[in-house]
Amino acid sequence: MRKKNNSKTVKQAVKPVEVKKEETVAQQVSEPKADVKADVKAEVEKAVEKTTEKVEKAVEKTTEKVAEVKADVKDTVKKTTAKAAKAAKTAKEAKPAKKEPVKPEIIVQYQNSEVDTAAVEERVKAQFVAEGHKAGFIRKLNIYIKPEEYSAYYVINDKFSGRVDLF
Repeated sequence: MRKKNNSKTVKQAVKPVEVKKEETVAQQVSEPKADVKADVKAEVEKAVEKTTEKVEKAVEKTTEKVAEVKADVKDTVKKTTAKAAKAAKTAKEAKPAKKEPVKPEIIVQYQNSEVDTAAVEERVKAQFVAEGHKAGFIRKLNIYIKPEEYSAYYVINDKFSGRVDLF
């Protein structure tokens, strides 16, 4: 158990002072809060402005680069298209014409006389036209050369036939 101190001789050395702790702390804290908020807000705004400027510069640079690349691509496309057109034109010109089959020159010799078959063909066509037909009407031409008779026989389009002298 505890003893009760009945002595009233001890006086308190320090008088309690009423301090309004809440008010002073609140005043000290509230003032810095407003300043801190303003400082932080200003710093954030500056950081945002700097970042915005950097982003805008990056966008401008990228836009310029895109414009340059676009111009380069257009030039390349124009050049390539021109080259392709020129190559196609050259290819058309360079393509050899359809090769006609080699037509040999045939010469028939008989008893010290000779005749070229091309000349015989011309005589056959001339006689056909002289008979009143058109030269363009000839689709098929067969020529039979008989040197012993000194003549060539022909059949045109399996309908018309005739004879020409060889020599």
